[in-house]
Amino acid sequence: MNTKRFVRTALLTALACVLTIVPKVPMGAGYVHFGDCIIYTAAILLGPAAGAVVGAVGHSLADLISGFPAFCIPTLIIKGIMGFVIGKIVYGHIDVKRFIIGGIAALIIVTGGYFLAEWPMMGYETALISLISSPIQWAMSMVASAVIIPILIKNRNRIGF
Repeated sequence: MNTKRFVRTALLTALACVLTIVPKVPMGAGYVHFGDCIIYTAAILLGPAAGAVVGAVGHSLADLISGFPAFCIPTLIIKGIMGFVIGKIVYGHIDVKRFIIGGIAALIIVTGGYFLAEWPMMGYETALISLISSPIQWAMSMVASAVIIPILIKNRNRIGF
């Protein structure tokens, strides 16, 4: 990893943390936020390793700062895998079809991952709520990413991506 890629990954990690904390809309056992669109952006523009780091570190740090330390480890694993998988599917082959396939993979990873993580921590009934809130979270982030990523790609030379 060169210096530019390292700095971009670090900046996107910090941005993912911030957008996971602010703004957040309470829903079910957790909240809905825009932090995931930064994972998609990092994975698609910088690759699977950057997507994994941004997802794992940025979102785990947000959990810690927000007062949800019990979710730091599950988030580290779930969001890290999500960022890596999106990057593997889309990085280097950016098109609508791959974006949708990567998004569907992210939906499955996050929804299933948080359901399995919440079940032993909060009970089956509460975990079921994540099967509703996770797709809403996913949809918000997919729409935001669908707007942000083409703008970044169009201006890639001016912003240095």
